[in-house]
Amino acid sequence: MKKTILVSSALALSLLLSACGQNVSPKVKDNTSKCENIEKNLLKTELFTQKVESMSAFHLEEYARAIDVPNISTSNNKPTMLKDAAKRKANLEAEQEELGCPTSNT
Repeated sequence: MKKTILVSSALALSLLLSACGQNVSPKVKDNTSKCENIEKNLLKTELFTQKVESMSAFHLEEYARAIDVPNISTSNNKPTMLKDAAKRKANLEAEQEELGCPTSNT
């Protein structure tokens, strides 16, 4: 009886310890990389918005072409560019919330 308990507990312990060294599941890694990309894009969008707000309309189109920010129009129309940036930021935040990413208050 003692031998059976000892063998079964040793077997259970070995099974528990064998799983400890395994890597994080690919799904978790994938979510983490998506969250990092979303956070990076949010920062780019926020910096873009701040720069556009402080820039004259004369230089806006040139700046927008130099900085590659997708889904934001490249024109010298400041309100349109700010509206597009706000939409992009809202979409990124919604995607971030959908994935359950931690949010940073910048």
